[in-house]
Amino acid sequence: MKRIWKFLSLIVIILIFVGVILGIYFALNGKQKEYNKLIFSKVQNKEAEVTQFFTYGTSLNFTCKIPGILKDNYESARLILSDGENYEKEYKVLTNFEENNLIITTSNYINDAINLEELKTGKYYFMIRLKLNNNSNHKYYLLKNTSSYKNIEYYTIANNYKAIVNEENYNKNKIDYTYLKLEITESPKPDNIYDVVIDAGHGGDDTGYVVSGNTEANITLDYANNLKQKLEEQGIKVKLTRDNSNTDSYKEKETYSEGGRITVACESKAKYMISLHVNDGNKDFSGFEIYSPCKSNLDFAKNLAKNISEKTTIGFSNIGKYKISDGVYVKNFSQVEINTYAKNAKKNGYENYNITLDTPQLYTIREVGGIATNAFVDGRNKSYSANKYYNSNQGIECYQIELGYIKTDLDKILNEKNEYVQAICDTIISKIKENH
Repeated sequence: MKRIWKFLSLIVIILIFVGVILGIYFALNGKQKEYNKLIFSKVQNKEAEVTQFFTYGTSLNFTCKIPGILKDNYESARLILSDGENYEKEYKVLTNFEENNLIITTSNYINDAINLEELKTGKYYFMIRLKLNNNSNHKYYLLKNTSSYKNIEYYTIANNYKAIVNEENYNKNKIDYTYLKLEITESPKPDNIYDVVIDAGHGGDDTGYVVSGNTEANITLDYANNLKQKLEEQGIKVKLTRDNSNTDSYKEKETYSEGGRITVACESKAKYMISLHVNDGNKDFSGFEIYSPCKSNLDFAKNLAKNISEKTTIGFSNIGKYKISDGVYVKNFSQVEINTYAKNAKKNGYENYNITLDTPQLYTIREVGGIATNAFVDGRNKSYSANKYYNSNQGIECYQIELGYIKTDLDKILNEKNEYVQAICDTIISKIKENH
């Protein structure tokens, strides 16, 4: 009899446990349905058409269009991110018109749109709020993916969160909606996903510049190893594009091949990348230079330049070309360089790349940024293998640091390595903290 009672008691406990779980499930499901009702009670029957969406660093960006909007009727637009209940944030957007299509872009800056690091767990809806001057009420549009780009999977730096941007379907009053949503859940970071990638320039058969037996490749690797150590001490997960174990096998022509520096960087899905180099020049040139992506907010680059200047005696570069502010540079292709690429393409029998005056000239910045930075090395030029991430909609925010000029700054670069690396580390940590 005791065994029967124990058995019955166990059954009761199991039933209670299952009941509690089902109760929680149905409560949450019912709550989600209420959120859906709130959202779908005010949106238009047609969604805004997303033509491009991507992450760059920690920033999520959209370009979309709403057909049938007359320029004369347009008054204002905003992007709204909402969980349908407690959270709602409004973002300014850029707008222009192509015929009767309203084109909406999230920001002037590819690294300063929707900050995925600041959001908490939950499900979020993207909406365009549109005000026309012939209507007193706002119109709300969900965002539908009409591009060729698929879901985005993003892992936060500090909170062990996973953010997924993907499509969801919903039917209301016999109307089918297909829209992009953002869902953030708790998830440990996979082993192959990193926060920061450090690129030690050159290596293997490419020593870079050499003075008195000091090679650019060895200098940058030494800096990279030290920066990795300092960042890891702060809890940052770091990937090196090359390290002491494989640097001798690197080949310059295999930059985009398996194991090449660009491929290793892109595979890491890091948010930030620091690419380390040393300049050559003549004895009139000196100082460090930080090359930054175009179409980006340059606050990080400016803070980096300030910290390096304060912690070392190397000082800002005395080069004026491409300079934005002290130590900060943006180098895009010139028209002459674009014309040269076109001539080479014609000469070698392949279709010319789509290079514009807004395309970064430095491949370390351009090719890890995917569509955000107009990456273009797709294998048509047979001198290089294809960057299989050139068309990616998940880009790494990259800065190339020219540590100084090897003919004039070598002693400082070698002797002030710890101070230099600490300045870079402090700037990265400050940026990560600022995001939260």
